[in-house]
Amino acid sequence: MPESTGDARSSSGLARRVVTIVWAVVSGIEFVIWLLMSLISTSVKYPFWLWTIGIGGAALLLWWYFGPDRRTRQGTE
Repeated sequence: MPESTGDARSSSGLARRVVTIVWAVVSGIEFVIWLLMSLISTSVKYPFWLWTIGIGGAALLLWWYFGPDRRTRQGTE
């Protein structure tokens, strides 16, 4: 359990960074798989990786924008 609000903010920031890195790696792997499928079959396949990039990216964007760090900074101004 965090002992102060500073500790809580830093652990929340770490979680957001880890989730963002995982999202980027998974999106990259999906893109490479799609690219290989398209190259091997010599036809462009449906870009299924756009769902992960789009929806996951939008969720991460909202988490970064409305995260606890922002609420704390706005409350002190």
